[in-house]
Amino acid sequence: MPRRRPGALRAQNTTPRQAHRAVGLWGHTLSSIPRPNRIGGLSSRTVAAIRREEFRRLDKGLLPGDTQMALQCYRSFLARPGRYLYLTATVCGCYECDLKEDVATARDLLELVLARLPPRARRELAAQVAKLDEELYCRTLPDPLAYRRPRSPGEEWWHWRIYDESSHL
Repeated sequence: MPRRRPGALRAQNTTPRQAHRAVGLWGHTLSSIPRPNRIGGLSSRTVAAIRREEFRRLDKGLLPGDTQMALQCYRSFLARPGRYLYLTATVCGCYECDLKEDVATARDLLELVLARLPPRARRELAAQVAKLDEELYCRTLPDPLAYRRPRSPGEEWWHWRIYDESSHL
């Protein structure tokens, strides 16, 4: 009688394995946090490095899925019609609303993630962000009165673009 291959034996095994359930900072299990499987335009190796960094920095304000949300915000902002775009400030002021609506906050988060990634993943994500930066630079206008505001350390060029004044009314 011929011997069955190990792969065939494993395929027959229909009992699910017990998932590892680590408890996060807020008492919920880390397996209940939605995990981004794919981030458009990035390899699975880079996505895994981003996820690792997000889980490593839970106590530093970087939550799982924030990078994906920031890239989606950045891309959806640039997908708006019109020749020129104006950045919008949120009324709420909470971190989640800022990340979803304010492209400058999303770009700040991407800069933070880029600084913390290993070199190979950083290069791949930086290439995606550089394309988006170029389009943002071309489609937004510089703020002519930005020199009147005090410049905080670490504030980059995307904060010095014109904001839509009617967005907070």
